[in-house]
Amino acid sequence: MRSNSRTNTVSLVLMSIFVIWHFVAIVIIGPFSSSYLHNNLVKIYRPYLTLTHLERSWSFYAPPPMGSILRYKTISKNAVEKNYPLTPTDKKFSHSYFRYTNFYYYLFYNPRYIAKRGYDRSVTRFLCDKHKSEGIIEIVYVLLKQKSFSYKDFLNGKKATDKEFLAKTLFGPYKCE
Repeated sequence: MRSNSRTNTVSLVLMSIFVIWHFVAIVIIGPFSSSYLHNNLVKIYRPYLTLTHLERSWSFYAPPPMGSILRYKTISKNAVEKNYPLTPTDKKFSHSYFRYTNFYYYLFYNPRYIAKRGYDRSVTRFLCDKHKSEGIIEIVYVLLKQKSFSYKDFLNGKKATDKEFLAKTLFGPYKCE
């Protein structure tokens, strides 16, 4: 009887510590990104924030409208080029889904980190395997970012997707092995 009471007490204490830890991660670390408290606690919380993806700017109820489009271009042995949208898999808990989300996040916010962590090579290997039957020799990632588009442009008959309003950045080529 006594050990059961002790187990309950220990469980209650551990759960309380976890709730406090998670509360601090969300409330203090999240919104106050330039505070003194944030700058000191983020060093301690970084592994937890990365593991739980809490360091990212999420829109909890709906994704923010994308100002960027990420595509990839495959080049085959016969010099045939094909363009595809780079979209995550349907399975949200598959390894490739996490690979894509990390690739997307760091491409937009810290492109140098992609190569350091190997996300670029990982996604390239996955896409090369996906298109193996097409004889792909290399892949180029194409990032299209929308430039400023005004109401005046709209009245002049222009569209936000016109080439003059898109900035194009190429990453690669990455060789398929």
